[in-house]
Amino acid sequence: MKDLLVVEGLGKTFGSKKFLQAEYAVTALRNVSFTLGKGETVGVVGESGCGKSTLARCVLDLIEPTTGSVLFDDTDLTKLDAKAKRDIRSRIQMIFQDPYSSLNGKRTIGKTLAEPLWVHEGVKYKEALPRIHAVLKEVGLPVSAADKYPHEFSGGQRQRIAIARALILEPELIIADEAVSALDVSVQAQVLLLMNSIQKEHGLSYLFITHDLGVVRNFCDRVLVMYLGSVVESGPVAELLTNPKHPYTKSLRDAAPIPDISRRQSLALLEGEIPSPANPPSGCAFHPRCPRATDICRSEAPTLQSSDDQRMFACHNPEP
Repeated sequence: MKDLLVVEGLGKTFGSKKFLQAEYAVTALRNVSFTLGKGETVGVVGESGCGKSTLARCVLDLIEPTTGSVLFDDTDLTKLDAKAKRDIRSRIQMIFQDPYSSLNGKRTIGKTLAEPLWVHEGVKYKEALPRIHAVLKEVGLPVSAADKYPHEFSGGQRQRIAIARALILEPELIIADEAVSALDVSVQAQVLLLMNSIQKEHGLSYLFITHDLGVVRNFCDRVLVMYLGSVVESGPVAELLTNPKHPYTKSLRDAAPIPDISRRQSLALLEGEIPSPANPPSGCAFHPRCPRATDICRSEAPTLQSSDDQRMFACHNPEP
């Protein structure tokens, strides 16, 4: 099956700033590459500041990448003019993290859902009402929600509205940036079940940004593990979480809560903080926190290498 999305060597460096006569540039992404097939869900995990949201915005071209390419259905988004980018964005939509700030409080839900149809298709509000009502029903909300304002809904309902806004243009790819992290656990489950049923019905692909490995385990097909702007491990979810090769992936897995008391074990805590992207460590970026670090880790950055189970990892001393 042909890949819907192919990201190659994506990098993003934010402009340098002078501070105390010194110039600093922050590299948020370093040589990120991955593919996403039609109907597939790829998760992206990592600590805050690892570049997950920057990656999502570069894929959608909300932020212009410094290096690399983003091919969507064989079209390089980084080389399109403004009009062509707007046209193709109807096929790629985004669900933002905060359901409170991502909706305009001064607009009714109907007007919010109608805006994409007006921008991309020139459809006026009255003409758009049948499609608005249909998508509201699809996400489990009553038709009467179109006449209400965001403050009249709970957090879970607002995220359903955000999903409806992403769906109304009938996209092929939805980028979900921490789409359930601001919700209660029970509401998270409801929203994930909704997204899963929508995916099956429409054949959607998801790029799912999250920090929750529990969500990844139950919702994603493959996963990218990011650290300080780079992919340190990737592969099918079950294999990667069962037998992680990179020490950072192992530490993330071990830090995830385990409901089954019989499976709990004494875990070594990951020490230290994620380094500043403005001043990354030499060699492997993870070596100051890594229990398996050796001299080569401090001097030479590892490259991604493949194993025989569709997995990639960047580590000089991988887990057995």
